[in-house]
Amino acid sequence: MGLQAQPRVDLPDRVPPSHICVLGGTNLAMALTRHESIQGSFTIETPYGTSPKIYYGLVDEVPFYHLPMHGSTSESDLSDIESNNRSLLRTWSTLYLLGIKEILGGATAGGINPQYSAGDWIIPHDFIDWNVSRPRSIVKEIIREEEAFILPRLVPATDPHLDSILTEETIKVAGESRVHAQGVIAQAAGGRFETVSEIRMMQLMGCDLVTMTVASEITYARQLGMNYSCMVGIVNPAEGLGEWTWNNLTELYPDLHAESIQVLLNAIPKVKTLQGKPRAADALRIHPDFEEN
Repeated sequence: MGLQAQPRVDLPDRVPPSHICVLGGTNLAMALTRHESIQGSFTIETPYGTSPKIYYGLVDEVPFYHLPMHGSTSESDLSDIESNNRSLLRTWSTLYLLGIKEILGGATAGGINPQYSAGDWIIPHDFIDWNVSRPRSIVKEIIREEEAFILPRLVPATDPHLDSILTEETIKVAGESRVHAQGVIAQAAGGRFETVSEIRMMQLMGCDLVTMTVASEITYARQLGMNYSCMVGIVNPAEGLGEWTWNNLTELYPDLHAESIQVLLNAIPKVKTLQGKPRAADALRIHPDFEEN
């Protein structure tokens, strides 16, 4: 039992095909959309409405796509549960229809691990998910193939090849002392910052940082057969572990955005060289039949 090949959509004549997407978060905001490497944008139709604006660009002759802010198209996509869930189905349907195989994600987070400082970069390798509003699986909604019993394993959770590329390129940009090659994400429910007691619980359970989105992205990517890794910037100590203000975040974001762009554009040509190699997303996805036919 296996999945059919990912479908492709008809692209505008000016848009090159690509299997690589930068799925940005607050680590980039809209900064990459203004970079000289971006050549334009387009949309496609999905079962969940018109896609978010898809930016396309070129770096060292390698084409790539970019969806900013996790593919959200309005502030309500980030704050309202129903709108957020429809937004994520629209985003992941877009990625699936485009035939994306490699995703470079990103976010910012609160630091739980005492070795982390504001401005550090983490390349997470695992997560604990406390989100209660997003669907755990989007397979039937996106692939629409009833016989595909996709119940993926997440060992490893992220793609080791992409992790290595992001770690290497982030060290080149930010310096080894500011880069942590592994980290366990605590994905919070969202809608508010965590309480001091919640952070204490996360700390006791072995979490290194807390954020609200990328653990779901890791899961959805594996479900859809896409390889995923992300870079997460620490912008504040998690609640109860240090003092911080909104101004601290405002001061950090421009530098984090600039570093993210440099890292990701340096990484994209290396990601292209991974084509044809065995990958984590190629297996561990489809549960075998319980009974022999």
